[in-house]
Order: sequence, then structure tokens, then C-alpha cells
Amino acid sequence: MSVGEVKVTLRAAVEAAHQGRLGFDQAVSEAEAATRTATALLHGSQHKHVTATHEALAAAGAEVAPTRRRFTDTAEQASDYLTRLG
Repeated sequence: MSVGEVKVTLRAAVEAAHQGRLGFDQAVSEAEAATRTATALLHGSQHKHVTATHEALAAAGAEVAPTRRRFTDTAEQASDYLTRLG
């Protein structure tokens, strides 16, 4: 693979990371809206499935920020390498 081909591949990786972040952010937004609706509807329920769902949603929510950072870090690292290639 030539340096030019590596650069093209890196540019595509940076764009894919940016597009992935946009898609992820949209999915997060929709999931948060659905979660708010479900929380309002199920408020006060002590049913084991409702409790388990709340716990699962909280665990998923805790992964949002780290996942966003991974998209950003990927784009930054690929961009840095691209810059070093000239």
C-alpha cells in the first residue's frame, strides 16, 4: 500500500468516525426520549422486570460518554497520523 493509499484510507476512517458519532448521538437522543416516556409510564412500579429494565437502562446510559470519547479519539488519532504523513 502506498502512502497515498494510506492517506485515503485514513481520511475515510476519520469520516467514518465522524459519521458514526452522528449516528450514535441520534440513537442516544431517541433512546433517552423513549426512556423518559417509559419512566413516566412505569413510575412507582416495583415489578421485577421494570426494576431490571431500569437497571439495564442505567448501565447503558453509563456507557454513552465513554463511547462518544472512543469515536472522538479514533478520529483524532487517525487525523494525527494523517498529519504526520504529510
